[in-house]
Amino acid sequence: MEPMRIAIVAPPWFAVPPKGYGGIEWVVSYLADGLARRGHEVTLFAAGGSQTEARLVTTFAEPPSALLGNPAVEAEHVLAAYERWREFDIIHDHTFLGPITGAAVPVPVVHTLHGPVTTENRGLIAALGRRLHLVAISHHQRSTLPAGVTATVIHNGIDPAAFPFGARPGEYLLFCGRINPEKGPVQAIEIARRAGLPLLMVVKINEQLEKEYWEAEVRPRLRGLDVEVKQQPPTEEKLRAYRDALATLFPIQWPEPFGLVMIESMATGTPVIAFRNGSVPEVIQDGVTGFICGDIEAAAEAAWRARELDRRECRRRVERHFSAALNVLRHEQLYRAILAEGSRRGGVAAQLPLALDDAAAEGDGTGRLQAAQGG
Repeated sequence: MEPMRIAIVAPPWFAVPPKGYGGIEWVVSYLADGLARRGHEVTLFAAGGSQTEARLVTTFAEPPSALLGNPAVEAEHVLAAYERWREFDIIHDHTFLGPITGAAVPVPVVHTLHGPVTTENRGLIAALGRRLHLVAISHHQRSTLPAGVTATVIHNGIDPAAFPFGARPGEYLLFCGRINPEKGPVQAIEIARRAGLPLLMVVKINEQLEKEYWEAEVRPRLRGLDVEVKQQPPTEEKLRAYRDALATLFPIQWPEPFGLVMIESMATGTPVIAFRNGSVPEVIQDGVTGFICGDIEAAAEAAWRARELDRRECRRRVERHFSAALNVLRHEQLYRAILAEGSRRGGVAAQLPLALDDAAAEGDGTGRLQAAQGG
């Protein structure tokens, strides 16, 4: 097949791939590199310091991380990408402001919804859904879209080969994430306390709200607990933390659209103990690659049962359902379907094979790979 000319617009705040925190940036990195390896002409618009197998275009010499969320900074970045629309067959935007600009250009634009659908953004998503091709990162997220808005579900993916595997369970529990109430760090501390197990916290405490929450609610609860805290360690150190843990705690307090922490942990063989919320039932196979719990007490009990799980099954689930290779293939299928349709309106999703069967879409997490892998 003819190679496509694809523009991928990453958020400007962190390098691609990120040096520390940056879930979207990892997703974008795998996608850009994977498409380039498949022979497409890929141009990645990203922050300075990025590394990619695609052609790299930078708006800022250094990632403007300290200005995270500043609309003027993001607007400058996305405008630099969209003013070159004539060079591409299709544009895939991963920013917040970019889709507003993308609605006005003559080439097809795909936008991935990396965040939750909220009361505040429902109107905007509904408007964009009439003009762009939307990608939802879970079936749960798609179920929350405004009425009449369609989206293709493409789960996030990682390269399992990049994650060290540990066949033997460790001795501590791991919490990995932002210090934010929605991520459940307070609940993770209480789970470890009730289980009587050590806790390692790999955390991001950068933004003012994160610092305030850490000082007011999280740090005081660490007294008397066997705990170690690492703030944004190098990637290799974070991967070892996953590999060497007994289980990773994911006690989220909000409808997480996906949750890369879950598949990163499982790729190393470490099962995940999570609260039933958002995409969790799609990602974790309950009783096989982790435990889906209803409260802190059940999670503390599950922590000891984690030793019983086959860590090889955790890795296999990522390889079969959440690999970067499958993610790239699904995006390639979507782009070709959009270009073949020759329209900038919705409706393409119904033409594509689902990555998971109906059981997984309903949330039991036992789906099989379908036509995307020939079966």
